[in-house]
Order: sequence, then C-alpha cells, then structure tokens
Amino acid sequence: MSDIAKVDKKTYDYLMEEPSERWARSCSPRRRYDILTTSIVESMNFVLLEARELPILRMMDFIQVKLQRWFYERRNEAEGTFYDVSCWVEEELKKKLDLAFTLNVFPVDSWCSRVEEEGITFLVDLNKRTSIEKRNIKKSNFCSHWYLKESWLKTYERQIHPVGHTDSWIVPESVKSQIVKPLDFKVPPGRRQKKRHIPATESSKITFKYGCCRRIGHNRTTCIYSPVVHPFSRKHRE
Repeated sequence: MSDIAKVDKKTYDYLMEEPSERWARSCSPRRRYDILTTSIVESMNFVLLEARELPILRMMDFIQVKLQRWFYERRNEAEGTFYDVSCWVEEELKKKLDLAFTLNVFPVDSWCSRVEEEGITFLVDLNKRTSIEKRNIKKSNFCSHWYLKESWLKTYERQIHPVGHTDSWIVPESVKSQIVKPLDFKVPPGRRQKKRHIPATESSKITFKYGCCRRIGHNRTTCIYSPVVHPFSRKHRE
C-alpha cells in the first residue's frame, strides 16, 4: 500500500475509505468475491473429463444423458418453489432481513414507527404494511430479472430427448454419399494433457503443513518459525 501511496495518493485515499474485503482478494470472506469467474467451457471440460476418453458416439450419448438429467431436475426444482425469485436469492434476502433486526426503531404511534440507520430515516406503517419512503416493494425489485422464477423456468422449459439407436436414424442420401476424411493434423509426441492448468489467481486446493512449527503454507525448507515444543516433553519441563 505504501507503493500505491507514492504513485497515486488519490487512489490510496479512495481504497482506504472502503473496507479491505471489498477490493483485496486476500481479505475477501468469500471465494473470488462471490462472483462467477469460471467460464462454461471450463465447467463442461470438468464434467466431460472421463467421457472424453470414450468414442465420439458414446461421448455424445453421455452429454445427452447428462443434459437430460440436469434439465429435468432443475425444471422440477423451479416448478416446486413458492418464491417469486430463485432459491439462492431467497436465502440471500433472508440474510439481509436478519441485519434489519439490528436497526434502531422508535415508535410514533400504535402502528407507525421511525427506523434509523447511519443517518437514514424511514417511516414504516405496520397497519398498511408499507413504508412512507418506498411503498409496495417486491423481492424482484432487489435483483436482476435473470434471478426471477419466471426466467428460471424459461431456462429449463424445453426437454432433452434421446437420439435413439443409429439404425433408427433417417439420414438423407446426400449425407450418406459424403466421404469424411481424417483431419490433416499431426499428433504431437508425448502423453496428452488431461488436467487443466491452474491459473495464478486461483487458490490451490492442496494445503501444506509443517509438523515442527505446526503452521500451514510452507514446508521444512521454507520454514522461518521456531519449532513447537510438546507440553509433556522433558525440554518443556526444564
């Protein structure tokens, strides 16, 4: 941070005004700022990790069965929910509701109350179940339309049908007469890579722990801490 202050003092002051968990990845309470940063290609490559070793037709059958099961399960989940938003958004709104119980409430009369928080004042009428500042607010007003139940249902409204056996396929003669030649591609030497490259921005799933100092993140070679003495050892008693 001292280097940033030397380069641009205005940027340094701007960062210091906000909590570090909002802009520093190391201080973020959630993984990757709770934002989707993985592309759909990487997700499907992980799903098809074992299926890619199969022949092309068997791999296509695997993809069809997988998509058919996904669409069926998620369509039923969307139809079974009673919220006007998705289940994930409903849980997030409940967390926000728990924070609302910590607001300062001052009664005005039997039905109206004044709610204050950080200098902002709202007048709530319990009889009409409305707020003077914002009336008739729905849950859908707090999120994008992509998180609504209607959008959720439209995403999985279609069905994935099996293609059947190859003998039942109706293939035109113009397609049957075509001769498909192999690709003009030279296979490079060595084993084919099966695992993905882990970028530097992604945290490692492997945790190292050195037994002498009982700290994680390093081993014997890079340890800079003193060894931990067992409380029942002779050296500790002395």
